[in-house]
Amino acid sequence: MASQLEYFFNPQGVAVIGASSNPAKLSYGVVHNLKEHGYQGPIYPINPKGGEILGLPAYASIGDVPDPIELAVIMVRADAVPNALRECGERGLKVVIVITGGFKEVGPEGAALEQSLKTIADEYGMRLIGPNCVGVMDTHVPLDTTFITAMPKPGRIGFASHSGAIVGGTIDWAIQQGVGYSRIASLGNQVDVSLADGVRMMYDDPHTKVISLYAEGIPNGRGFVETAAAVFRQKPIVMVKAGRTAAGTRAVASHTGALAGAGRAYEAACHRAGVVMVNSLQEQNDVAMALAHQPLTQGPRVVLLTNAGGPAALAADGLDDNGLRMADLSEETQAQLKEVTPHGTQLGNPVDMLGGPRAEMYSAALDIILADPGVDMAISMFVPQAITPVEEVARHTVAAAQRSNKPVVACLVGGQSLPEAIHILHEGGVPFYPDPTRAARALGGLWEYAQLRARPDLTPMPVPDVDRARAVELLQAAWDENGAGFVDAEVAAQVAAAYGIPVPLSGLATTVAEAIALAERAGYPVVAKLVAPGVVHKADVGGIALDLQDAAAVREAFARMVGDHADRALMVQKMVPQGQEVILGMQRDPQFGPLLMFGMGGIYVEVFKDVAFRLAPLAAQDAQDMILETAAGKIMQGVRGQTPGDMAVVVETLQRVGQLVSDLPCISEMDINPLIVAPAGAGAWAVDVRMALDQRPE
Repeated sequence: MASQLEYFFNPQGVAVIGASSNPAKLSYGVVHNLKEHGYQGPIYPINPKGGEILGLPAYASIGDVPDPIELAVIMVRADAVPNALRECGERGLKVVIVITGGFKEVGPEGAALEQSLKTIADEYGMRLIGPNCVGVMDTHVPLDTTFITAMPKPGRIGFASHSGAIVGGTIDWAIQQGVGYSRIASLGNQVDVSLADGVRMMYDDPHTKVISLYAEGIPNGRGFVETAAAVFRQKPIVMVKAGRTAAGTRAVASHTGALAGAGRAYEAACHRAGVVMVNSLQEQNDVAMALAHQPLTQGPRVVLLTNAGGPAALAADGLDDNGLRMADLSEETQAQLKEVTPHGTQLGNPVDMLGGPRAEMYSAALDIILADPGVDMAISMFVPQAITPVEEVARHTVAAAQRSNKPVVACLVGGQSLPEAIHILHEGGVPFYPDPTRAARALGGLWEYAQLRARPDLTPMPVPDVDRARAVELLQAAWDENGAGFVDAEVAAQVAAAYGIPVPLSGLATTVAEAIALAERAGYPVVAKLVAPGVVHKADVGGIALDLQDAAAVREAFARMVGDHADRALMVQKMVPQGQEVILGMQRDPQFGPLLMFGMGGIYVEVFKDVAFRLAPLAAQDAQDMILETAAGKIMQGVRGQTPGDMAVVVETLQRVGQLVSDLPCISEMDINPLIVAPAGAGAWAVDVRMALDQRPE
């Protein structure tokens, strides 16, 4: 076996603890499904009363069960689960599914009970799915440990889901549509086996071609990212996540925190992991079908073959929405199409055969279209009418698709006349979509995955020439003096400098004399900045004075901003040349860790919201891509004759910030706003660095 997790899907013997002879009980349904859906190993109902269930002898306890036995499904009341689990450990089982609910989802007492399951499982070296789940299926073994009514046909899509209800709904849809699945796992509360394990279970299965995921929470988010990143080039991963726009995101003081919502970290995690993100269950199923049954596309150019202009127009809009484009058919291709399509056919793209094409014209036209080197994919579209049987159109679409090494999907717009045609398409490996925009999104998923698969390795390398010990020393002193919260600006600048982040010469003054001395040491002109309790955004309170040319100007700035306030100070900093202002920031996400931000800087950062996000640390290529996703990055390349900015230094600074916040988990938030970027080759300066602590540095 590839791993211990494999026992969940291909065990030699299954026990159902809490099995009932009452057909109204869910545990009866599990025994029924194991027996009726074709599992070939021994099935052991466990019930203290003994007797017989569905013709199978019932055992009083797991300890009485003979060999072979490798999987137990526990379906007793919640407070009895720990003892049942311990008995499984004593019996030597290595995997257990706990279907029972009533754990952390019901409150603190349930959470404590749930944690006891993890303790017991670890004690005996068992892996545990659940609690609060519906079990697992493998259609190829076959094995069905759920109480769901039916099992989909064998297929190529593996599905792991946090929610059991989503599993049930997906199975019902798959059966109705004739879509096959390979493995299905309901993970429940994920007290042990997590979404990352779900990826591993599907990756290890030779029948699974695409991994489909539904997530609500992602325990050990970084572990999930690392697992997915290691496998996505071999098997595509499609994921939909609930709770991406949680209104309860905690309030934060930094610019980065204000712009980094719950969905931003998820998007950055999917980017690093190589996951195709979708926004609904329907979209997930649509993209997974295309990835499971169609070859990988070589490009974004699509041809629409249709008998109706309206659906084709919607499809064309959908292609544009998904980063695809309408292919340009060659003159030779158009001449060949004229010979096999009805008189009056529009031979450009869409290829519109109007109202009455014969079914065989679809296969003939598709053969010609797919042979054009300027075409990467095709959508075969048909609106049913009285002359041409829709089932024959489906058969001819399948025939052409099977002769080609380019992706083909079908869009049949209708209802009551479609069931047999849908069955023909899916049996032939051609995904069916009832809406043109859904067909376009499916092809968009193919192109998105092709690009992910072809991208360079994004594994970050450690940044050289950093002084972690100095940074820790500075932050420990700040913590010991002030505890949690934002550190002094001068301390933040020194920490940044310890990691090689370019900062101008600066210092903190509590008297006028100190301020003037600092200015003369730095060299005029200088900048003066207010440092005071509760002041986060200095520009909002007039706490910045620029281009101070002499001691008199410094004295005036000190008097205006600090005056006689004993709790205030003035940061005096060498003024750097003008340049493009950008922001670099970090917020620490509870699931995925440090989240980096880059974008348009200065006082309008929260107005323009021109930002991109990545997980830290990050590779140089990822940093550059992140920059170029923003308008700030495009400006940095040079527009309308302007000199390009020093993007190489910005890339390196992003990497150094990423290393800093990864090395020091005590930093909860960080902003460099602005980082002033000089022309290419002239560098950049972090003129305002802010960071907050939420724990003592170690």
